[in-house]
Amino acid sequence: MMVRSKTSVVLLILQCCWAFHSPKQWAGKINRGFGHAMNKQSKLASFQVPPDTVGDSEDLPTSARDDIGEVNYGKKLGLKRQIAVVGAPQTLLEDEDEIQISKMNITQVMTELQAIQSQGPKKYCILGTRHCSFLHQQIVEMLTYALVLSGNHVFTSGAQGTNAAAIRGALRAFQPNLLTVVLPQSMSKQTLESQDLLQDVTNVITMPQNDQMPLDVASRICNSHLLSQTDHLISFAFHESTTVLEAAEEAHKLEMLVTLLYLD
Repeated sequence: MMVRSKTSVVLLILQCCWAFHSPKQWAGKINRGFGHAMNKQSKLASFQVPPDTVGDSEDLPTSARDDIGEVNYGKKLGLKRQIAVVGAPQTLLEDEDEIQISKMNITQVMTELQAIQSQGPKKYCILGTRHCSFLHQQIVEMLTYALVLSGNHVFTSGAQGTNAAAIRGALRAFQPNLLTVVLPQSMSKQTLESQDLLQDVTNVITMPQNDQMPLDVASRICNSHLLSQTDHLISFAFHESTTVLEAAEEAHKLEMLVTLLYLD
């Protein structure tokens, strides 16, 4: 203990002597320490919150204070979320009570499996709405072109829109024997555009006995004849296309393969 105390005393004496001989250095250190403390104090002062210059709510008019109201953080907003109905995207549902899960008919399943496994050409009936966009017409043309090119027989009617696109696509395959067009009435009842297109078709069946009937009635008779000659129905329709949807329902009753594509 005595050794440590003597050593500390000696060091203290040496420091005092050194400070006595170089007072300017000690004065600089003291000034730097004092300046550092003043800078630190000024930085702390800059973080002080300035006095409120807006004023109290009592300085506001009465109407403005009434509009402020009170905030209740525990109260939840009455927001209602819509529950997404997951199902067939091609089916319109007006009410949730109308949602029904129908069991698939075992006969329909077996028919589809047999069609997948079977080889060889088939007879396709292509029907659709008259109000078909240009893009959808191109899709129908490519479909019928591929079907005829692969040896399948395509049946359709002579109306504009989907049926006319089916005729143009089948004619591109240059196999006229694989295209049959059935008209609901005589040739003279068709539009000039349809008559010009049908001039290149070899197999055209007309129904002049239906000339005195309304067009929708004659179209139903024509569609029934087309379904009786084919194995698979491909329909392009809107949800308001009554005649086309009735043909699809009739094809289901005949236990045919039905591909129903909605455009809306």
